[in-house]
Amino acid sequence: MIKHFRRDDNLSEAVAEIRRNGVVIVDDVFTPAVMDTLLGLVSNDLNAQSPGGGEFFGNKKRSVNGLFARGPEFSEHLLLCDELLQLADGILLPHYPMSASGSPLSVDMFSEIDTRIGPNCHHYHVNASVVMQVCEGGGNQILHRDEWRYRPYMTRDPNGPELTLAFMVALTDFTADNGATRFIPASNHWPEGQSPEEQLVEQAVMNKGSVASWLGSTYHGLATNHTPIPRSGLIFSLGVNHLMQEENQFMAVPPLIAQTLPKKARQILGYRSSPSLNFIEGLDDGHILDVNEH
Repeated sequence: MIKHFRRDDNLSEAVAEIRRNGVVIVDDVFTPAVMDTLLGLVSNDLNAQSPGGGEFFGNKKRSVNGLFARGPEFSEHLLLCDELLQLADGILLPHYPMSASGSPLSVDMFSEIDTRIGPNCHHYHVNASVVMQVCEGGGNQILHRDEWRYRPYMTRDPNGPELTLAFMVALTDFTADNGATRFIPASNHWPEGQSPEEQLVEQAVMNKGSVASWLGSTYHGLATNHTPIPRSGLIFSLGVNHLMQEENQFMAVPPLIAQTLPKKARQILGYRSSPSLNFIEGLDDGHILDVNEH
């Protein structure tokens, strides 16, 4: 069962549920008007495509990547959404949390600590972003884990720290008929090699403006759309800063565009250093884009 929360609930309970079950839904995080605005910014590019994507995606998807360069609205509503940042802080356990309620963890980040307690990373950054539209027909996407992109170079202990956290924002209603994303709850605890079975699948049925959030270790995949109206969702994922970003955000959102965004958004995109990674000499405020921000 995929548990639902409200945005005004105690989201520490949602964090605990993500750790326990691998996936949650937070209902009505965004208004339908905001969803219409974000979808409208990419509609022309989506409509110009013929459904495809190959067998892995079920042959009937259209998609647009690099969202945070396509209008400041994406950063404003997604990267600065405090409810989603609370989930990310609770799962990825950064030394420097990004939610309004977060504060630096009072431990020496270089000491020998249990990273299951934290910190698990200096900070986190955007891993990838895409609007994905599932059109009528095709088939189910292959059930997979997002963290597989790091294999074979990195494997994760099911009881160890998390690497990524993803968000699926429902730009339209998600129903069982129109291809709501399929999940296998609790598969985040499975050992490597255990295969997903269809009878364990549950769909993330949710209203427009709601958000499903899941771990990189949770099996999931898009479902077949049996209706004539495309099902549209916006996915963005966050990952610990010591791993390479899936989508190169410095190319997707180059400095001239990034400079127009709020500082917190730029930091989450990756324009941020740690003491030993991604630094530029002379910039010591944890932000590597603008030398005038001291």
